[in-house]
Amino acid sequence: MRREYLAVGMVAFAVAYGALVYWAATAATPLAWTVLVVVSVAVAVTFAIVVSRRASRQAGSPIERAAGPGDGVYRVLIVVDAAAARTSLGRALQSLPDAAAGQPAEALVVAPALSSRLDRWTGDQSGYDDAATRLHEIVRALDELGIPSRGHIGSHDALVAIEEGLREFAADWIVFVTGADDGANWLESGVLGRTTDRTDVPVSHIVVDDAVPG
Repeated sequence: MRREYLAVGMVAFAVAYGALVYWAATAATPLAWTVLVVVSVAVAVTFAIVVSRRASRQAGSPIERAAGPGDGVYRVLIVVDAAAARTSLGRALQSLPDAAAGQPAEALVVAPALSSRLDRWTGDQSGYDDAATRLHEIVRALDELGIPSRGHIGSHDALVAIEEGLREFAADWIVFVTGADDGANWLESGVLGRTTDRTDVPVSHIVVDDAVPG
């Protein structure tokens, strides 16, 4: 729903800015041109700040992690690009690091709402719906494996989704779950490598071979 609100806001701003340009052009007064210049500068500055923050995030600033409660629970942040059934997910999670030996495990599942820029502009919910399917299937599979879990839909930007997850969940391990044919997008965009560079939490990529369409 947040993407829909953003799209509506952007469309409303575009309409309002277009009306402002039209008013300035037709009024052709010093006041009209001054207002147009001030608004344009404010828009340019805001855009520059957003781009700068995004570049800074991608450049490698450390990702903050919530403080661990020290309760002996091994916490796994699972970032999903595919929904999986219990068999495949359980087999993949057998690769838990040695540090987890003998500890109860808990998981937070984050399903990025993968979508194109056009989808976000138009408020297309298909990416959100697909993420909801992946989230539901992974949480259900974890429950069947006896691993307490919860989850939520994350940002379309996987790095932002991870940042949000780590701020609320003191993960001891970050796991990317993809289907056999779904990993190329994240691998080619360098998300796994950038995550590794920005946190000291171990990062793994596991491929499930019984991915549920979604």
